[in-house]
Amino acid sequence: MNDHDLIFERLYFLLRERNLTMNRLATLSGVRQSTLGSLEARPTGVPKADTLRLICKGLGISVHEFFDFPPYNEVEK
Repeated sequence: MNDHDLIFERLYFLLRERNLTMNRLATLSGVRQSTLGSLEARPTGVPKADTLRLICKGLGISVHEFFDFPPYNEVEK
């Protein structure tokens, strides 16, 4: 699974957990719905750091919490 798939799988999980839609997240985060849609549609694209920070703010979590799942929270040996 590539980074895009991992990030959006995590985002969808967090949206379901909070009973939010992408439209509502756009409102809460201040990120335009068209921006979220274009990120979602590009299979190799990942959000820029500032966009991801705003998304996390809208979700009420830190960027650290967003990436607190495998493989991002695992230490490579």
